[in-house]
Amino acid sequence: MESKGVLKMPHVVLEGKLEFRDIFDALLPISIRDEKKILKTSTKYIDSEENSILVEALAIEGGKKSSFIALLGKREDGLVIRIYPELNIEKTDGIKNILAEIAKQLIQKFPNLKIGKTNLQDFLPING
Repeated sequence: MESKGVLKMPHVVLEGKLEFRDIFDALLPISIRDEKKILKTSTKYIDSEENSILVEALAIEGGKKSSFIALLGKREDGLVIRIYPELNIEKTDGIKNILAEIAKQLIQKFPNLKIGKTNLQDFLPING
Protein backbone atom coordinates (compact mmCIF):
# COMPACT_ATOMS: atom_id res chain seq x y z
CA MET A 1 0.00 0.00 0.00
CA GLU A 2 1.37 3.40 -0.98
CA SER A 3 1.62 6.04 1.73
CA LYS A 4 0.01 9.38 1.06
CA GLY A 5 2.59 11.84 -0.28
CA VAL A 6 5.14 9.13 -1.06
CA LEU A 7 5.78 8.51 -4.75
CA LYS A 8 6.67 5.01 -5.81
CA MET A 9 10.10 4.76 -7.34
CA PRO A 10 9.89 4.27 -11.12
CA HIS A 11 10.98 0.73 -12.02
CA VAL A 12 10.57 -2.12 -14.44
CA VAL A 13 11.27 -5.79 -13.80
CA LEU A 14 12.47 -7.90 -16.73
CA GLU A 15 11.87 -11.58 -16.12
CA GLY A 16 13.86 -14.36 -17.71
CA LYS A 17 17.12 -16.28 -17.55
CA LEU A 18 20.17 -14.16 -18.22
CA GLU A 19 23.88 -13.79 -17.75
CA PHE A 20 24.43 -10.41 -16.14
CA ARG A 21 27.74 -9.89 -17.93
CA ASP A 22 25.88 -10.32 -21.26
CA ILE A 23 23.41 -7.61 -20.18
CA PHE A 24 26.31 -5.28 -19.34
CA ASP A 25 28.07 -5.96 -22.64
CA ALA A 26 24.86 -5.42 -24.65
CA LEU A 27 23.93 -2.05 -23.10
CA LEU A 28 24.50 0.80 -25.55
CA PRO A 29 24.33 4.53 -24.82
CA ILE A 30 20.91 6.11 -25.31
CA SER A 31 20.55 9.48 -27.02
CA ILE A 32 17.12 10.97 -27.63
CA ARG A 33 16.81 14.59 -28.65
CA ASP A 34 13.83 16.62 -29.78
CA GLU A 35 12.59 20.19 -29.36
CA LYS A 36 11.29 19.45 -25.82
CA LYS A 37 13.92 17.19 -24.30
CA ILE A 38 17.36 15.61 -24.34
CA LEU A 39 17.72 12.14 -22.82
CA LYS A 40 21.13 10.46 -22.64
CA THR A 41 23.00 7.66 -20.97
CA SER A 42 26.76 7.40 -20.98
CA THR A 43 29.23 5.45 -18.86
CA LYS A 44 28.23 2.10 -17.39
CA TYR A 45 29.78 0.14 -14.53
CA ILE A 46 29.37 -3.42 -13.26
CA ASP A 47 30.27 -4.59 -9.76
CA SER A 48 32.85 -7.32 -9.22
CA GLU A 49 30.19 -9.93 -8.32
CA GLU A 50 28.25 -9.05 -11.51
CA ASN A 51 25.02 -8.42 -9.57
CA SER A 52 24.58 -4.68 -10.25
CA ILE A 53 25.06 -2.35 -13.19
CA LEU A 54 25.16 1.43 -12.82
CA VAL A 55 24.48 3.69 -15.81
CA GLU A 56 25.11 7.44 -15.77
CA ALA A 57 22.09 9.28 -17.19
CA LEU A 58 20.97 12.82 -17.99
CA ALA A 59 17.50 14.20 -18.69
CA ILE A 60 17.01 17.81 -19.80
CA GLU A 61 13.36 18.82 -20.02
CA GLY A 62 12.08 22.35 -20.35
CA GLY A 63 15.51 23.71 -19.50
CA LYS A 64 15.69 21.68 -16.26
CA LYS A 65 18.66 19.33 -16.01
CA SER A 66 18.53 16.10 -13.97
CA SER A 67 21.60 13.90 -13.65
CA PHE A 68 21.06 10.50 -12.09
CA ILE A 69 22.26 6.91 -11.92
CA ALA A 70 20.14 4.08 -13.28
CA LEU A 71 20.58 0.84 -11.34
CA LEU A 72 20.11 -2.56 -12.94
CA GLY A 73 19.95 -5.11 -10.16
CA LYS A 74 20.06 -8.88 -10.57
CA ARG A 75 17.10 -10.83 -9.18
CA GLU A 76 16.31 -14.55 -9.00
CA ASP A 77 13.72 -14.11 -11.75
CA GLY A 78 15.68 -11.64 -13.92
CA LEU A 79 16.55 -8.01 -13.21
CA VAL A 80 15.06 -4.71 -12.07
CA ILE A 81 15.79 -1.32 -13.63
CA ARG A 82 15.30 1.71 -11.37
CA ILE A 83 16.83 4.93 -10.10
CA TYR A 84 19.73 4.41 -7.70
CA PRO A 85 17.87 4.37 -4.36
CA GLU A 86 19.99 6.97 -2.50
CA LEU A 87 19.17 9.70 -5.03
CA ASN A 88 16.48 12.18 -4.13
CA ILE A 89 15.42 13.56 -7.51
CA GLU A 90 12.14 14.51 -9.10
CA LYS A 91 10.80 11.52 -11.06
CA THR A 92 10.14 13.36 -14.34
CA ASP A 93 8.78 11.82 -17.54
CA GLY A 94 12.28 12.11 -19.02
CA ILE A 95 13.80 10.05 -16.23
CA LYS A 96 11.04 7.45 -16.53
CA ASN A 97 11.55 7.42 -20.30
CA ILE A 98 15.29 6.67 -19.89
CA LEU A 99 14.54 3.71 -17.59
CA ALA A 100 11.98 2.42 -20.09
CA GLU A 101 14.42 2.86 -23.00
CA ILE A 102 17.01 0.74 -21.17
CA ALA A 103 14.35 -1.95 -20.71
CA LYS A 104 13.27 -1.78 -24.39
CA GLN A 105 16.89 -2.06 -25.52
CA LEU A 106 17.39 -5.21 -23.45
CA ILE A 107 14.11 -6.78 -24.58
CA GLN A 108 15.15 -6.28 -28.22
CA LYS A 109 18.54 -7.91 -27.64
CA PHE A 110 17.29 -10.70 -25.36
CA PRO A 111 13.88 -11.89 -26.65
CA ASN A 112 13.57 -14.32 -23.72
CA LEU A 113 13.15 -11.34 -21.35
CA LYS A 114 9.57 -10.33 -20.58
CA ILE A 115 8.23 -7.27 -18.81
CA GLY A 116 7.17 -8.12 -15.26
CA LYS A 117 6.07 -5.72 -12.54
CA THR A 118 6.41 -2.08 -13.49
CA ASN A 119 4.97 1.35 -12.89
CA LEU A 120 6.33 2.57 -16.24
CA GLN A 121 3.60 1.00 -18.39
CA ASP A 122 2.91 4.39 -20.04
CA PHE A 123 6.47 4.31 -21.45
CA LEU A 124 6.65 0.62 -22.41
CA PRO A 125 5.00 -1.60 -25.01
CA ILE A 126 3.10 -3.98 -22.72
CA ASN A 127 2.28 -7.21 -24.55
CA GLY A 128 -0.48 -9.35 -23.13
